[in-house]
Amino acid sequence: MNGYVFYIIREYRFRYLSTALGISLCVLLLFFLISLYNGVSYGSVEYVRSGRTDLWVLQEHSSNILRSTSILPFSYMQSLKRINGVNSVSPVFFLLCSVKLNNRNASMYLTGFDQAAEEGGPPEIIKGRGILSDREIVIDKAFASKYGLEIGDVIQIRHDSQEVSGISGGTNMFVIQYAFVSLRKSWDIAGIPNFVSAFRLCTDKGCDLASVESEIKNQCKNVSVFREKQFIRNNTEEMRHGIIPLLLVVTLISAVVLAAILSLILSISIIEKRRDFAIMKALGCPRYFILKLVLRLSASLAAGGLLCGILAYFPVVSIISNISPEIETRSSLYQIILISSGVLVISILSSLWSSAKIKRIYPLEAFKY
Repeated sequence: MNGYVFYIIREYRFRYLSTALGISLCVLLLFFLISLYNGVSYGSVEYVRSGRTDLWVLQEHSSNILRSTSILPFSYMQSLKRINGVNSVSPVFFLLCSVKLNNRNASMYLTGFDQAAEEGGPPEIIKGRGILSDREIVIDKAFASKYGLEIGDVIQIRHDSQEVSGISGGTNMFVIQYAFVSLRKSWDIAGIPNFVSAFRLCTDKGCDLASVESEIKNQCKNVSVFREKQFIRNNTEEMRHGIIPLLLVVTLISAVVLAAILSLILSISIIEKRRDFAIMKALGCPRYFILKLVLRLSASLAAGGLLCGILAYFPVVSIISNISPEIETRSSLYQIILISSGVLVISILSSLWSSAKIKRIYPLEAFKY
């Protein structure tokens, strides 16, 4: 049986090579989309995960920092510090900011934080150092790579010049990147002093979070309080609602194209080898024997395309990252297993659909020629 399958592939090798190439491109696209989703998911909420924040305090009706606006008085900070069980309070101010770099418009998610506070700054400094003055800024590595920025370069924001003191990691949200300045500087840029977007609270070990939450709402008006896990979940869900529908549609289209390619090639093979299958039936071969031939042919094509797609993924991603540094992907063994299983299921379904044509082949056709 295997010998006959390889005979068919060898006889129509150029057709099957082109088919395997088409399958590998579909596999490559599927793998890239899943890796892109994981990369966006990681980068979008890494800032929220960074450090130790037991409670997030935002304006009422705000549930995340990705796609909602929160404005709170900075004076709330003193009230929060006096609450029993609160160990530290870190104010942060988020501002969507536009700058011009190398005659190109650029946007950054500017984050003002108190350098003296425990939380709020960059999750990770991969080059340089954090900010020490109001005239310094830390930018994301993807943003720096995209616009050719290095430590010591100057970014013009409104009428002020900010010197790049460090480059951060874990701060890429795909469509926009975080940048970090002092809290005072973010107020100057926004023209809104003494307001913040959120407070990050660290509590004493073993304290009752429920009572702390209740006291926060008593001391501060019109606020929402979220525990760390819930706030991470809120931001993750917000990110998923924005990008998952698009990725899902493209993934489904890729799967349909893959199924169409396999079904078409298998159907053509069955038509071209119709006399061979008629002879098999005349010799008394059971139907499942011919079905297994089609399944093995489909599996051979799918396996070849799958292997080529996976091997091509890493150099292709490297090229894409050089062209568009903001595109961040994260791959894993689980993704390879998931895609391989999906391709296997598609190959089986394509085989079953194509093998329906075998029913219309009669043994007497063997004597037709």
